[in-house]
Amino acid sequence: MKLLTLSLAAALILLPLASIAREVQTSEGPVTIPDEPKRIIVLNPAMAGNVYALGLPVLAVTESTRSPTAEGYSGVWAAQASEQGSQVLPWDFDRFNMELLLSLEPDLIIGGGQGRPGFMTIEAYKDLSAIAPTILVDASLANWQAELDFLANALGRETEQQAALSTYAARIAQVKAAIDLPPQPTAFLLPVELDNMYFIPEGTATPQLFADVGFEADPILANHPDWKAFGTGDSAEISAEFATEALTAPTIILTPWSAGGISVTDLAAHPIYGTLPAVKNGNAYDFPDYTYRFDYLGALAVLDVIEATFGR
Repeated sequence: MKLLTLSLAAALILLPLASIAREVQTSEGPVTIPDEPKRIIVLNPAMAGNVYALGLPVLAVTESTRSPTAEGYSGVWAAQASEQGSQVLPWDFDRFNMELLLSLEPDLIIGGGQGRPGFMTIEAYKDLSAIAPTILVDASLANWQAELDFLANALGRETEQQAALSTYAARIAQVKAAIDLPPQPTAFLLPVELDNMYFIPEGTATPQLFADVGFEADPILANHPDWKAFGTGDSAEISAEFATEALTAPTIILTPWSAGGISVTDLAAHPIYGTLPAVKNGNAYDFPDYTYRFDYLGALAVLDVIEATFGR
């Protein structure tokens, strides 16, 4: 540990001063970063699509658990990562491999955001900052647009940001014109296990994306003010005993916690969930795991699935 600490200190001292030109305000205070970083490490794979969309060079990215490819990329940004040759960083639930990060000699580390990787970067911020300037995206930023805005302003990529937003707006118009909506409103379920069901509250990123193309989110959380959303507010637990009372929406979008997780077929076979109106009437739909906690490229990928599922 002493050797690692000395190495981290040496890395900080050797950072090329000529490359430091921009100060960024973050949740951890002001951070001075290179004006044009060339060796970026992204520690939250749920945000990597935003970084690629801004045209930034990603040296390495944490392994994704969302529709992962054989390489460990997320399927939604695999093409961009492959083109850049981004290295995949293994990680476990407890810590990042600081020795590996140090050996890569990054000039910028991007962390934060929602989910376990984001929380881990907050815990490890001091050590990460000793390796390279580190900026954390605040977990309170509720959707990819807010995360993209922070990164674009921090890194001087406002032109690329506007191009991404224009592409998204155009795609929204295309999909909205191409689909027939199922019966509304819609409930958004997030099963971890069949007997450990969560829903995605109506004011969060997933229902907002669907609302952009005309869906109406069932106000489950508003109808049950005593229920509390967890963590950053984008999920809330619902027990089976309350399911028939709360999940009366005529349409359900089901997003598994991970690829190959709980499906509509599993709901249909369940003695309680199988009785839900949306399930009985054939209006429950399987969506990929990246429909939850997505970045810009993930949002575009979800729009593709919406169009394929509900297209005329």
